[in-house]
Amino acid sequence: MRARGAAGGSDTSPIIALAHIRRLELVKTLYGSVLIPPSVKTEWIDRGRAIGARDVYEIEKRLQQGWITVVPLGKNSEREATQLDGPCAYRPGRSGGYHACEGEGRAPVILDDAEARAVARSLDLEYMGTLMLPYQAFRRKILSREELVEILTSLSRVLWVSPDVIAEILRRAEG
Repeated sequence: MRARGAAGGSDTSPIIALAHIRRLELVKTLYGSVLIPPSVKTEWIDRGRAIGARDVYEIEKRLQQGWITVVPLGKNSEREATQLDGPCAYRPGRSGGYHACEGEGRAPVILDDAEARAVARSLDLEYMGTLMLPYQAFRRKILSREELVEILTSLSRVLWVSPDVIAEILRRAEG
């Protein structure tokens, strides 16, 4: 199974956030690989390298290892992605992440942005937020409760996260 990456959140994508806290391997452990369109590679890696973002090297390393893969969009998907990017005021590539994952099975798109989730819903795509990755790893007994708390705390430093959302995840982890 593959997770499908799309830029999300207002300033930080889910993959960048996980790379920043050095927990990108959670995606590989849970889904095996990540698919991204070329526009997302440009946004995450090429632009990140230009500003000296340290997270870029974590993502580049995974690209070299082969479990993050750039998947070109077809002609129609490129046109549709461009149309979606404009009216929804997305950064380039956000909707491209949706199109890159069509036909890739049941793996979710990882999204934190409300507008991006609305588009995913309209396209009948399965999606989840970044915080659900460590929760899923906890449920599969890959992470301990202490590791779950540590990761949620770390993510709350790089993503805007409502304390209510963290409390709900921890409540679910108790059950």
